[in-house]
Amino acid sequence: MTDHEEGIPERVEKHRKTVARTIRDYVRDRDGRLHEMIRYHLGFEAADGSGELKGKAIRSSLALFTADALGGDPEEVLPAAVSLELIHNFSLVHDDIQDDAGKRRGRASVQKKWGPDQAINAGDGLKDLSTLALIEIGNGTSPEKNLTALDALGNYSLRMIQGQVGDLYYAEREEADVDGYLEMIENKTCALLEAPFHLGAIYSGLEDAGRLISFGKLLGYVYQIRDDWLGIWGEPEKSGKSVDSDLVEKKMSFPVVYAVQNGEGRPLERLQELYFQNDVLGDSEVEEVRLALEEIGARRATNSWAEEYWQEARKELKKTDLAKWAKSDLEDFGTFLLNRKK
Repeated sequence: MTDHEEGIPERVEKHRKTVARTIRDYVRDRDGRLHEMIRYHLGFEAADGSGELKGKAIRSSLALFTADALGGDPEEVLPAAVSLELIHNFSLVHDDIQDDAGKRRGRASVQKKWGPDQAINAGDGLKDLSTLALIEIGNGTSPEKNLTALDALGNYSLRMIQGQVGDLYYAEREEADVDGYLEMIENKTCALLEAPFHLGAIYSGLEDAGRLISFGKLLGYVYQIRDDWLGIWGEPEKSGKSVDSDLVEKKMSFPVVYAVQNGEGRPLERLQELYFQNDVLGDSEVEEVRLALEEIGARRATNSWAEEYWQEARKELKKTDLAKWAKSDLEDFGTFLLNRKK
């Protein structure tokens, strides 16, 4: 059964409460400015360390969900799930520095509140805590499984960083193509969505997690391509962000990359003039870019590509070893990601 308001399966939401409580207890009693910044970013900034974990914690909750769906013990995967959540949050702190973002989750970002130099330290601290959490949060897990999980998490984190390098690289160039874009998000976005399914498999004893990992990767494509669509054609009152921001910042998102590769004639010429020759786009120019993208067919193509990846993901999901109830929940969740408004 799915919570249709949020689009998150109820069983995943149940595991989120466990993850949030565990992270709160893990970071609450640490002293110093570093941990003050870390707690603030995570949402536990009250004097007594209380508060609510910011973000939906989807990745970490899916790790517990997967272990449960494979007949394992969700508590056993909990330290690795916390590690994954802290890795994700370290990446967000550093993303805000690189994007010069003043807000994160509806309030001042760490780099806005303490400055970019201290935000680097906060992100680094979160990364180290992610490793320590796997070791220090004791749930009687086997050293062998923890070592396997540590290896997996290190590789997923490295891929995510590699994807961010690619994202910044393509942002400075005009020659990005769809294949290059997909390779970039396979690392930047897909890696941390493959991770929870892999972790669940490790701690439940499933030897061949290939289908599950493939499902996670395909889900990552669906998520990111839809996110790029929302960044241009979403509804601000639902998405909570300006639909002009991706264009004002001239991001090389999927619609733009698709249009540059597949466009022709005056719409493509005008897109290139505006996007690659102007430093700043005004309101009227943003609207011209949006119109050019639509004339080239990028709006329709973005939806089509996300739909195709979701259909591939559904095929992989059916072939996994997950319990029937879990496949049903993930079917609903994937459909939500494909059609989400925010």
